[in-house]
Amino acid sequence: MSDDRQALAKRVQALEDRLDIIQLIMSYPLALDSGSSDYARSAWSPTGIFDRGNENPAEHSGSYLGAYGVDKIIEETTGPAVRKAREHGMAHLMTAPHVVIDGDRAVATNHNQLVQWNGETFVSPRITSNRWELVRQNGRWRIERRILRLLTGSKEARELLGRELAP
Repeated sequence: MSDDRQALAKRVQALEDRLDIIQLIMSYPLALDSGSSDYARSAWSPTGIFDRGNENPAEHSGSYLGAYGVDKIIEETTGPAVRKAREHGMAHLMTAPHVVIDGDRAVATNHNQLVQWNGETFVSPRITSNRWELVRQNGRWRIERRILRLLTGSKEARELLGRELAP
């Protein structure tokens, strides 16, 4: 293959990787909000970890504390609290991620806003910074670790957003 073809093949692969990662991250909240637990599970590496930070309930998001694996993630998303929130109106709104790819590993960073219907209007109880550490397994990108921090002014949440930005 000529150098031009090799360069083009690399560029196309990089575009496909970036698109696949964006699709994964943007489709994940759709799975949560629709109750598509099979899709949600398939988005994660079998050894995936969801890290919500320290165990102070005022400083993390959701029912589970700290960091935990795929089985707990699916238990939470199919559990009664999330099911009830779905039935009352809930949406996880993601911003498009900033993506950095390094071979079969990637990092994506974005914001997530939870919006809920309270019977009269929509309210937003939380906005978070997100770091998605991804791995390509069997030709498919999966979530290896998701780090989520409430945007309450903490240095850690701000640093999470800027960690992958190049000067």
